Amino acid sequence: MQTLIQKLPLDKESSFLARTYRTPYFETPYHQHIEYELMVIKEGYGTAFVGNYIGEYQTGDVYLHGANLPHWFRKKDAGITGSSMVVQFREDFVGNNFFDSPELKSIKKLLAISSRGVILSGNLRKRIGKKLIQIEHKSNFCKLIDLLTMLYEISISYDYHYVSHSEIVNYSAYDQGLIHLIFEFTMQNFKRKIKIDEVALLANKSVSAFCHYFKKNTKLSYIGFLTQIRIAHACKLLRTTDKSVADICYESGFNNWANFSKHFKEHCKMSPTKYRSNFA
Repeated sequence: MQTLIQKLPLDKESSFLARTYRTPYFETPYHQHIEYELMVIKEGYGTAFVGNYIGEYQTGDVYLHGANLPHWFRKKDAGITGSSMVVQFREDFVGNNFFDSPELKSIKKLLAISSRGVILSGNLRKRIGKKLIQIEHKSNFCKLIDLLTMLYEISISYDYHYVSHSEIVNYSAYDQGLIHLIFEFTMQNFKRKIKIDEVALLANKSVSAFCHYFKKNTKLSYIGFLTQIRIAHACKLLRTTDKSVADICYESGFNNWANFSKHFKEHCKMSPTKYRSNFA
């Protein structure tokens, strides 16, 4: 999973960036930047990687990423169109210590917790998503007011949850290429049985060295990472298809029902059948 350090193409008229990225520019590899990022998915669906979080994303989802929080939105199908409206800004984009004022303490707290990655839900998701889509075509002054308003609305709401639970890691150039290779290999092969030794061979390491390296850089064991990808895929199939739970179990890469049911309950806190009924 390659982590790119991005720099914003700001001009002298702007203190932050508000722009739509559409295929092929939507397909940015796993990356990080010092700016905060508020975004809405306008088109497409697939797998979201935010810090150590792995889950399915879909059109209409709204995310807030903290400074330097690695993230990657990988389309499920290369043939579909992907696009997102993205607002990127630095904490000092309206001046040093601006958010230290008493009136803005809730926004300052929101920016602090955004290092864990935030996903909006409920009516807040709809309201902020609509405002994000509209912000690109407004005047610079209105953009500024809208951004501050959106951050304030999120900061005083309960319609969001955190997704990542690991400290932010800055990758070296070597680690960028190697982790990208491992993640992409896993995404392409998770439906079949993957042996640790073949992934270690891919990384040109012994099994023990590979396991230590992967855990150090991702805060996940490789088996835990692979399981999360399989569970995320199973959740997608449970929500969007009429396939039997047994078929979904095997199509997601699990080799038996007991193993699938155990891991699903650990990750989702409910059975696959209950999960499906909640989205009926």
